[in-house]
Amino acid sequence: MYEVYIMNRPVFFQENTPTDAHSLVIREPDKSTLDALPNLIRQHPDLNGIVLLSSNPEALWMSFCYGYREVLAAGCVVRNREGAYLWIERNGKWDLAKGKVEPDEKIEDAAVREVEEETGIGQLTLTGDLGKTYHTYEENGVPILKITFWFLAEHAGGNTPGAPQTIEGITGVHWLPAPLPAAVRNGAYPSILALMDRATAKASKG
Repeated sequence: MYEVYIMNRPVFFQENTPTDAHSLVIREPDKSTLDALPNLIRQHPDLNGIVLLSSNPEALWMSFCYGYREVLAAGCVVRNREGAYLWIERNGKWDLAKGKVEPDEKIEDAAVREVEEETGIGQLTLTGDLGKTYHTYEENGVPILKITFWFLAEHAGGNTPGAPQTIEGITGVHWLPAPLPAAVRNGAYPSILALMDRATAKASKG
């Protein structure tokens, strides 16, 4: 199964019918249906998400990707020795540090570099792979598919004060406990919340 966020709504590519009654199910969509997904989501703000059913989800996903220019990014879910997690406030939303991978840069190096640049927090050790997230946006009229590689990381210190990278729209760097306060969950992107839930579950297993 593949999951991509379009306008902050999840779109699933899968074989089996979902149980969520608030998701729109489309069976065997064609290319024109894939191209029309952003408009469909705009027209249905009440939808939790869209499920695209296909006998070959892999081929359907590849067809979807052909309509976008791919951009690679990397980031970390950072946990300190006191069990708190590193969050940033970016453009009025709660988010995690991440950014584009430079040419010839290793994905892991990019993830650590972006955290250090955006938050001012160093002394990081990667401890696990959290997989990838996908989301779309437009840049100068060009549809972009951003593929972000995520890692679990440990910070050697405690609640070390950060230094927000204001040029990137970051206004705050915070260490927050898990589970998250309601105000943070309500002000964070759904894809980031799902990633954080996965990370905290993995961290709790050691």
